Amino acid sequence: MNQIRFWESLTDDALLAIYNEAFLKLFRHAIRNSPFYKKLYTLHYGILETDVKSIEDIDKLPVIDRQFVRHDIDKIETGRHLFRTRGLTSGTSGTPLQVYRYPTDICFEQAYVRYYRSMHGYQLGQPLLSIRGTLGKNETYRLNKASNILYISSPNINEKTIEQYHKMIRAFAPVAVEAYPSYLHKLAIELENKGLDLSIPNAFTSSETLLDYQRQKASAVLQTQIHDWYGNAERTVLLAQHQTGLFKPIPLYSIMEYGQDGIISTGLINHRFPLIRYRVDDRLSMENGSFQSNLIAPVIYSIDGRSSDVLSLKDGSVVGCVDQAFKGIANLNMAQVHQYSENEPILIKLVVMPSYTKEDEDQLRKNFIRMVGADTELQFIYTQPASLLISASGKYNLIIRKKPV
Repeated sequence: MNQIRFWESLTDDALLAIYNEAFLKLFRHAIRNSPFYKKLYTLHYGILETDVKSIEDIDKLPVIDRQFVRHDIDKIETGRHLFRTRGLTSGTSGTPLQVYRYPTDICFEQAYVRYYRSMHGYQLGQPLLSIRGTLGKNETYRLNKASNILYISSPNINEKTIEQYHKMIRAFAPVAVEAYPSYLHKLAIELENKGLDLSIPNAFTSSETLLDYQRQKASAVLQTQIHDWYGNAERTVLLAQHQTGLFKPIPLYSIMEYGQDGIISTGLINHRFPLIRYRVDDRLSMENGSFQSNLIAPVIYSIDGRSSDVLSLKDGSVVGCVDQAFKGIANLNMAQVHQYSENEPILIKLVVMPSYTKEDEDQLRKNFIRMVGADTELQFIYTQPASLLISASGKYNLIIRKKPV
């Protein structure tokens, strides 16, 4: 955290010099030690180590995407896989991507999270309310005394449970809440409907697009300041909302090149699984700037591409971040979830690989039941990509609430 704080204090020129050094160190490590990058750069593109002399040469390198990673995951890795763990992207298309993590980059990630939260007055160990889908439908709450975190079951927030939750939260007296935006908004709605109030100084949202109406409602009902965080499981993107309302990078987490069709990102915290010029499709609303100014201080107003609908359950609760149900299902190409009312079955359309098995379906069903409960009817439909709905603007949505005509 002290290192991040020091970087924040530097002049733009000094920070650019450190970015340059960090990029060259990553590039040289990758081209020397990663079988994937050795082949990609040297054999396919004729790029030698000496061709890249500074961060200004970054656009000489080819852009990769999740298909490269999916196909060559073990070749990207540069070190021994002792102590590595698997990470899974959320998979907004219903197709999670596996990546590798190591103790060092996990520690770096936590340092950035702690730094950002400390900027707003929250310190590790203070009482924290968590509403991030950790608990399923069958567990109402869990108190972790060691970490001082109260977890409440997001798919159980409804008019029947809100008074119990209100009493529990007030007794716990959290200094901050971490939540998916859809769950924070649902908590605020149910509290308001019952005329109940809470005061939680800070709210840290992530994983979904925070919509204006969600911010306004939650801020007012919970008497909280909301701070939004945009990152990815690949550890190549980090934009944090500051007091001005604008989003900014926190130094030396990654290098981000911004375009009309998404972000080209280079992670700087995981050298053992380097992702260099990795495409991320989410789009930003921002002012145009040079590569250097965008690297240090881009002017970003909002982040688009992660907004999604929620599933509605019969008891009045909602389930967001449904993409979590597809994590760990390896033989799946695409998916889309259709729900037209809370009284109809949830239709789960799946485009699968030939290697998909009954065990995959059983695991997927188990994942969904954990989120929506055993009394919610699920129907699995195996289909082709062309049958999944795309909006008129060409956008894919994981959840479809309007019945096709």
